[in-house]
Amino acid sequence: RLIRNVRKAYPYAILASVKLKEYDAILNNMPENKRAPYLRKAEKELKEQFESDLKNLTMTQGRILIRLINRETGMTTYKVIKDYRGGFSAFLWQSLGLLWGNNLKWTYDPTQGEDRLIEGIIQQIQDGEV
Repeated sequence: RLIRNVRKAYPYAILASVKLKEYDAILNNMPENKRAPYLRKAEKELKEQFESDLKNLTMTQGRILIRLINRETGMTTYKVIKDYRGGFSAFLWQSLGLLWGNNLKWTYDPTQGEDRLIEGIIQQIQDGEV
């Protein structure tokens, strides 16, 4: 089950990392007054492209995705939301996540617990074994 769940969530974590780097590069060269409209447009495009896929993730796959986003970006999912959507939005999503047993502030530690198993699966995926 864990292999299936990691295989489902891992591509989205890689994509999140790529998109965040892309948005950072664009936003760094953009005047302050044009950032908010750009982010709204980008969010709309991402929702159209990925919302249905992400809604179909199971709770376990969502938990794994939260950790993998931290692994790929170096930031917690909470910090990503806070940086791009604001503190209030991050607080709301964190509160909602906690109601369902998720924590957007989870970090990834490849040396302990389930994260250690996930790291092994990712290595197998990267080596083409899984």
